[in-house]
Amino acid sequence: MGQFLDIAETVLRKHLRPMKPKAIVDAAKDDDLFSDKLSGNTPHQTMKAKLTVDVIRNSASRFVRTAPNTFFLRELFASHLTAYSATPQLPSGANEVVLVCPSKILDKAGRFQGIKRSWKTYFQIVLNDAVCKPIARMEAEQREDIKQLLTYTLVTHNNRLLCFRRGKFNRVEDYLRGSLCIGFGGHVSDLDRTLYNYQDYKQLIFDNASRELLEELKLPEQDVARLRAGQGLSILGLLNDDSSATGRKHLAVVLRYELSHSTSWERPVKGEKSINQLRWIDLADFSEELREFEYWSQLCLTEFYPHMVRTQPSSIIRRKAPFQGRHILCLIGGIGSGKSAATRILTAEYGYSEINTGRVMAKFIKMPPVSSTTREVFQDKAWAFIQRNRGPERLAAALLKEAKRVDGHVLIDGIRQRATVEALKKLAYPTKIALLFVYTPPHIAYEFYLGRGGLTVKIEKFLKLCDAPVEADIKKLIADADAILYNWTGKLKYEQAVRKLMQGIYE
Repeated sequence: MGQFLDIAETVLRKHLRPMKPKAIVDAAKDDDLFSDKLSGNTPHQTMKAKLTVDVIRNSASRFVRTAPNTFFLRELFASHLTAYSATPQLPSGANEVVLVCPSKILDKAGRFQGIKRSWKTYFQIVLNDAVCKPIARMEAEQREDIKQLLTYTLVTHNNRLLCFRRGKFNRVEDYLRGSLCIGFGGHVSDLDRTLYNYQDYKQLIFDNASRELLEELKLPEQDVARLRAGQGLSILGLLNDDSSATGRKHLAVVLRYELSHSTSWERPVKGEKSINQLRWIDLADFSEELREFEYWSQLCLTEFYPHMVRTQPSSIIRRKAPFQGRHILCLIGGIGSGKSAATRILTAEYGYSEINTGRVMAKFIKMPPVSSTTREVFQDKAWAFIQRNRGPERLAAALLKEAKRVDGHVLIDGIRQRATVEALKKLAYPTKIALLFVYTPPHIAYEFYLGRGGLTVKIEKFLKLCDAPVEADIKKLIADADAILYNWTGKLKYEQAVRKLMQGIYE
């Protein structure tokens, strides 16, 4: 019970409002608070049961019900909320203690997005007892000023790479990131420290990676012996991902383990129930699509096996009907995703007329659009407008007003909130709204962004812009998209992918 309650406390303390169990679980999954061992088909029902039992049976519960099936923290309880009987309780400690380092230490070593192969310098600066400290994992999950240390091990055998699907939890972003994974590992725990790796962080990393492999896979005796002898493991680099709330809390050491020649590996066997569909992928004949993999696996595949993976832009058409007949095309995507390049093609070659959401929003907030106004200032003002009473409806109405002035197909570029899309659908009916989502990995989006008129901005500032509140809904809209463009590489191939997608829609 304790882990679910600790997770609930972490979420409620972050969001500072009463929440239902399903909302708590969704927020916890977004922040990666559930360990792989906490799996189940209906985690929100488990959360509801554990919170309800704790409130009813525990006179010193740290939680309080403010309404049926709605919970909050007693110590944050406000007088205007109606509470059931409960009294405060000090939060219990988390079971797991993990090693962390200050996030700002990466600035000293050289902050990066993605994978850095030159890991030895970083080990000297980042991974030492003067910098790394043990801390309760549940506390660490609430902080972005520290990074939890992880291992992420690629398992290879005769030019093959082990692949699996992790866990049973699903959320909107899973479709965006994909669900296949090539990395085995987890948190470097304080329990991984021994007399044999004291102040030797390379050995500590090896010991943690070995432990994780022994837990996640059923290894033949040959490999058990090799791992315990420190054989077969090598460090490939460091992985830092500041593009998401979960990524900003972690720093991963990427390793490779080359298996023994045991014939048992022809049919690998998992050691934990969170690992599903365990199988080999052939690196000599790699037929997988990158979109099927989670982001960290995408980074590893493109970095370590660049000539074996299909990194060309690709697309998915879910529904053709919204694009046929009279319709309004909404082009959705994050900063630097390539929306502008797609808009140029769609207007020049497919007869669409563009309506730019930023320019329409500029009239509401009474300031010039980005680039005449700095993006940070524009984001803040736009977000304030969207949060006002009927903000999304007013924006949708203004966009539709512009659309009605156009003969033929309309393309609306840059809507950022699901509420605006939903309002537009209602106001435009019976005209159809087609959603085209452009997904570009953060490190590629950064390169696209820098290509705009000689812009110079550091990666951390770019990622901060992408993470502004007004941008938060964009990733979720991929679940609603009628078609998706995946932009993995440069401009030329991306433009070819746009044309191929449109040909597929109109076939």
